[in-house]
Amino acid sequence: MSGISFMGVGSGLPVNDIINATVAAEAQPLKRLENDKKFFQSQISALGQLTSRLSTMRTAMLDLRGQDKFSQLAAKPGNDKLFTATADHLAGATAGNYSIQVLAEARSYQQTSDPFSRTDFLAPEGAADAKLTFTGLKDADGNAIDPVEINVAGKTLDQVRQEINSNDGLKGKVSANLVNVDGENARLVLKAQKTGEEGRFSAEFSGVDLAAGLNAKVTNLSSPDFDFNQVAYDAITDLDEKRAYLQARTLDARISIDGIEASNSTNNFSNVVTGVSINITPGAMNEATKASSLEVKRDDKAIRDNIDQFVKAYNDVIIHLNEAKKGSLYGDNTIRTVEAEMRNILYSPTPSNLDSDTNSSDDIAADTQKNFLALIGIEVYTPGTFDPENPDSQNGTLRVNSAKLNEALENDFDRVAHILGASDFADGSGVDGYAARFADLAQRLTSTTTQNGQLSKGLLEVRREGLDNQVKRVDDRIESTNMRLKLLEDRLKRQFAAIEGLVANFNSSGSFLAQQMNNLPGYTRPQR
Repeated sequence: MSGISFMGVGSGLPVNDIINATVAAEAQPLKRLENDKKFFQSQISALGQLTSRLSTMRTAMLDLRGQDKFSQLAAKPGNDKLFTATADHLAGATAGNYSIQVLAEARSYQQTSDPFSRTDFLAPEGAADAKLTFTGLKDADGNAIDPVEINVAGKTLDQVRQEINSNDGLKGKVSANLVNVDGENARLVLKAQKTGEEGRFSAEFSGVDLAAGLNAKVTNLSSPDFDFNQVAYDAITDLDEKRAYLQARTLDARISIDGIEASNSTNNFSNVVTGVSINITPGAMNEATKASSLEVKRDDKAIRDNIDQFVKAYNDVIIHLNEAKKGSLYGDNTIRTVEAEMRNILYSPTPSNLDSDTNSSDDIAADTQKNFLALIGIEVYTPGTFDPENPDSQNGTLRVNSAKLNEALENDFDRVAHILGASDFADGSGVDGYAARFADLAQRLTSTTTQNGQLSKGLLEVRREGLDNQVKRVDDRIESTNMRLKLLEDRLKRQFAAIEGLVANFNSSGSFLAQQMNNLPGYTRPQR
């Protein structure tokens, strides 16, 4: 029966115990191999975590690459119910204060028909000249396009509405809706899809039997005596009268910046002030006061946030390195190499951006020596005491000296931006700041890169592959050892089975001889 063994029955020896003990003794190397495998796997896991930290650092540093990340400007309106604003240093924005007047919001042109029965046809079926013609339409570039005609014969107002909204020539230019004015009648409302004068159009019915005229929807002037020519507008000095004129005459948005007027088809005024975008807030014309200030200044909070992000990205890697040295990567050369690479960049200043054509090499070298992180208040932390049994995980991390950093931002702002954010140009004519260099280091350490036209694997990538091979070799040795132990066990079983056979034969022969002896005449069995 399977699972039942009679080994040792004949000899009386604990054969199974002997075999198990022998195999167990021979299996001792397996424990060492399993421990080796666990150790290598723990190293692979630790390297994976380090790779993840370096990749995270690279992402953070790439977000900080470029001096614009440390040269940000903030645009602050005095009253955001009138307008909001943004400023872009790269687009040429500079610090300054402006007086903004909102004269008119951008509006969409609209035409509304007279009331008409919702169930009646606008014209009898087959009426060849019954149509609604749209003129004055413009394409996306502002160029005039051919008129668009909608056949209205045998159609109700709602059917005409559907025709307008599905017409390819009107898509993106005009939308149509119905407004029910009572239980029987409705008005057809046509609205330009674009705001401002760019969206203005004209719609006119023809060949319609019943009255269904379209009236332009434009707010009336508070004073009907205005002359609607440009000369008359330029002569208006009262701001309320200017607004009334614009509200009645034009669909464009209009603002005044320090007394200089600008108009646009939308409420967004981009680059009217260099590098600054001003956006009129919807409903601004309903505000009692339509004038406010605009202050453009350096965005110290955003810059400090970016510096804090830089410090955190660096510190996360250093802390992980310090912790890794307490575990399975203690004494590992890879960790020491990564630390050395990080320190090498940390203690190397950002090269000067002075022009070599107009500055001497001594001047450029002297300027470079001013580009260390410590000189702008980003300093390296070193613990006062050292405990070899439990080293400080914060050792080598960065700290921000707020007083020194604020002084650098105040007195040499452009240098701070250069030190941290400088980035090499595609043609190699620029220099790399700390963010760019740390980003490049993280990539070199963790992935395959091209150097001097050749592919080069990252240090951690190579080390991980080496450990993977070590695990495979250990697995192969474990497999071969298990096979050897299985063969040993099978051989011992065969050998003990053979011994059992011999002992059984001996016992059988002994019993036969004893029986024969007992049958001999005169033989007396010895007394025990």
